[in-house]
Amino acid sequence: MVEILCPHCEGEIELDDDAKGEFACPLCDGEFEWGMDDDDDDLDFMVGEASNSRDILHEFTDNPAIRITAGSIFATAMGAFAAFVALPIIFGGLFVNSLEGAAGTGTGFGAIFILIGIAFLIYFVTGITFGVMMAKGKFSALIVCTAFSVIGLVGTIISWLFSDDPDAECVEWDDSSFFGECLEYESSMGSVPIFGLIVWTLLIGMNVSMLVVPQFRYQFD
Repeated sequence: MVEILCPHCEGEIELDDDAKGEFACPLCDGEFEWGMDDDDDDLDFMVGEASNSRDILHEFTDNPAIRITAGSIFATAMGAFAAFVALPIIFGGLFVNSLEGAAGTGTGFGAIFILIGIAFLIYFVTGITFGVMMAKGKFSALIVCTAFSVIGLVGTIISWLFSDDPDAECVEWDDSSFFGECLEYESSMGSVPIFGLIVWTLLIGMNVSMLVVPQFRYQFD
């Protein structure tokens, strides 16, 4: 037997001569090691339990093509909307404004259209700017582009719901008046902005995948 002092309470403890390993002090319940050498420590390290796969850090490779492609697609889409939505509204407003001036009506419908077109143009140009920033790897720009995509989809749906359907078919007609009046229309699918819905939905899906997929998320600062 060998007598040692507990490293915690300094009480005397008796151990076998060949004892080694981890022990608990019977006086203070403190744990300590005795008789362990460097070889034993190395062995304990080697036979230790393997960590779960979820504890392993995954290192992704930098692939700039991912963010450049996503940013370019978003910026191009915003540019297309600016060219085919905002600018026609502005030019249409200028045309209406010139007609109002020539006729001397005193109305300002043309100016209203111009302001609406300018607002759309600012929105889409801002989207182009953040699309370029997203291509450069700015994570904040990715968040803004995602928000812009959601706003675009919601705006498209709202404008469709509150717009008149020129292709709607009258299903109930009132002949009581001289000219007659349609009391109920049946909406057609001709007024559904299918192209806009598809484009905005695809942009949302692309941007959200950039946010949630770790390999894609790694490409942004």
